[in-house]
Amino acid sequence: MRRREFIQWATLGSLAVLGLPGCGGKSSADVGIPPQRQPAAQPTAPVASSGSPAMVVVNGADPDELIERGLQAMGGIGRFVKSGQSVVIKPNFSVPRTPDQAATTNPTMVAALVKRCQAAGAKSVKVIDYPFTNAQMCLENTGIRRAVESAGGKVYAINKLSTEFYTASNAGGSVLQQLQYSRDVLEADVFISFPILKHHNGTGLTMGLKNMMGLVWDRGFFHRTDLHQTIAELAAFKRPNLVIMDAVRGITTHGPMGPGTIREYNQLIFSVDPVAADAYGAELFGMKAADVPHIGIAAGLGVGTVNWKSLNPVRV
Repeated sequence: MRRREFIQWATLGSLAVLGLPGCGGKSSADVGIPPQRQPAAQPTAPVASSGSPAMVVVNGADPDELIERGLQAMGGIGRFVKSGQSVVIKPNFSVPRTPDQAATTNPTMVAALVKRCQAAGAKSVKVIDYPFTNAQMCLENTGIRRAVESAGGKVYAINKLSTEFYTASNAGGSVLQQLQYSRDVLEADVFISFPILKHHNGTGLTMGLKNMMGLVWDRGFFHRTDLHQTIAELAAFKRPNLVIMDAVRGITTHGPMGPGTIREYNQLIFSVDPVAADAYGAELFGMKAADVPHIGIAAGLGVGTVNWKSLNPVRV
């Protein structure tokens, strides 16, 4: 890594932890956006549609095949995406690592999902994230720009505080109340979270629940207050219609930025329950859900169940 790049990463990482302006430290007042009240998610756990599983675990390594087999086992892409609907996919491309470094969601799998959504008749498919390092480097180095655009989707970083990307909202939490939240997600018909399972030096792991922080402008607030409580309250504010967790390969050390030790799990997890997906991911990593406090807090807020086995996951 070049010295200039290292300094840039180190500085941005410090800003993220401290919640300074370089990492979304502005409030709605800074840009004159009046807060709008958004309804918080109802405190009920997600349920499977009739005859379709709530969770599927696919084993393998081929990206396109994993997406195809997983969606088919979940009941088909048509269960989630109808003709004429708008779709927003939120993967993790927050750091400028290449796909082989296993610190970001596999771009080939994201592209495969984009194609399936389009085949279902989606009127638009957007792929977004808010990288906490150089956005253009992240879009290029991770391969996400090339992969998504070649699949016919639109991909971009929401790294500017404006009404184009954010809506001032009331999350309704005990700690997390006012926030600038992704306008794309709030206006989408279908919202799919596509995290990678990897180590994180602040929360132990980053998976689906923590992936939602990439939809908020002021992530510094999370670090300045109660990180696990705010992650859980964010999950209760807006739940995805589907979580797909990339657990094919991921770093087990030096997360979230890496590079780190890479472990191959060769699994892709699909779930309509974001808590169950994270609880399963924690165990796959070699931890317990209790070791990642925001998982249990989110369950207590009605986001889902920690007992992923109760969903009787289908394995393919």
